Amino acid sequence: MKLLDILDEIDASPKDVYVVHERFERNYEMHSHTKDQLSYVEGGIAYVTIANEYLVVPAMHFLWIPANTPHRLKVSHHATQLHSFYFKSSDKDFYRQLEIYPATKLITELIRFSERWTHQFVNFSEPYAHTLLSLHGLLELSANKPIKLQLPTSENPKMGKILTYIHQKFNTALSLNEMCNAFNTSERTFCRLFKKEMKISFFQYLKTYRIIQAIDLLQKRKDDSVEEIANACGYESIAAFSNAFLELTGIRPSQMRKAIS
Repeated sequence: MKLLDILDEIDASPKDVYVVHERFERNYEMHSHTKDQLSYVEGGIAYVTIANEYLVVPAMHFLWIPANTPHRLKVSHHATQLHSFYFKSSDKDFYRQLEIYPATKLITELIRFSERWTHQFVNFSEPYAHTLLSLHGLLELSANKPIKLQLPTSENPKMGKILTYIHQKFNTALSLNEMCNAFNTSERTFCRLFKKEMKISFFQYLKTYRIIQAIDLLQKRKDDSVEEIANACGYESIAAFSNAFLELTGIRPSQMRKAIS
């Protein structure tokens, strides 16, 4: 069953929520619906496009999409599990903004409990369904500061090879000079191509990609220190890592680890 094929049915249903848990790569083209949407990314990375923004949803984060918001959702890695809920639209201010938040332990546990339902409509009066009502209410009460990471992509084959190289070498002291040597081009030509295709600089892309990987490692390698996480993402200075993390997420890496633990 393809989710986009039943959006009209989801919108028309008088029941309180539609629940779906999906694994595998997904690419939902631009669409909208009259229900509010909560999507939790358990592993890997998802991307959401709204208007001219291309946002990243890292693992262990949830995305809130208000009703009637045109968006495209792409789940890019086969190991990713996406948990989605379509709730009746709410008038509260919190639920009227598209945002991405790190998921607290309680929210994560409620989402995992919800796996007893999938591809089905649920009323809050049904057995155990009060957990879905609790989940909806807790979002507003326990959500931390939202993050806003933007990581563009490109259909250009040459740029695809450049991005693959960055993804493979991000945890090293990757430099502009190394990139130019690897792709046999001048610094001026490389920077112009990167900026034209990606709309951001090579250094901004590298920094963003490193921080996205750091978010994932902060959750997976709980016994590692923040300094070890920084080193694993290509940073020799914990101060530089912490400042870059703060710039892109709004919080320090130690704060995010605490929020999701």
